[in-house]
Amino acid sequence: MPGRMRRNSACDHIYLETDRKPCTNGTMGDIRIAVQPPERTQAGTCLWPPIIAEQTVRDADSGVDYFATAAVMDRQGSVVDGHLAGTKAASRSPIAASKPGRETFVFPFTDLAISQPGAYVIRVDVYKFLQGDPAGATLVEQLETNVVCVGSSPVSPGSPSTDEQSLLRRVRDAGISMATEP
Repeated sequence: MPGRMRRNSACDHIYLETDRKPCTNGTMGDIRIAVQPPERTQAGTCLWPPIIAEQTVRDADSGVDYFATAAVMDRQGSVVDGHLAGTKAASRSPIAASKPGRETFVFPFTDLAISQPGAYVIRVDVYKFLQGDPAGATLVEQLETNVVCVGSSPVSPGSPSTDEQSLLRRVRDAGISMATEP
């Protein structure tokens, strides 16, 4: 997939940005990163706000399920093993829809932490799983967060946008466990 280099002024690093488009085919609906991680964080500290991918569909297919995994990537777009701590897989969970006639689901990554200083992007891979299909799960979308600059010193927690705060409330209201704001 073609990419381009981009500078992140928050941590004065250059990273590879790939071209990603929201998924819009069939009953799978739109999938996007709805809550971005903070621009800056301390190594080993849980990301706040947490990363949440959101799927919005008109008609959910009852025979299909989805799950997502998270991986950390360096400035060149390579997955870095051993740098991401926490729960790296998320089941799809329903929440209250923001628009009538739609169903909304989230893939919450509520306890991720990056263990080493540097500039990183979190990639979220979304998989479709057909019950009883011997082929198993199929990768249907790859999403990337904004850059997270990780340092060794403490930093103030990130502040979610108004839209992110609204989604975080709906996630909590759905009974999905997540850390409270630091």
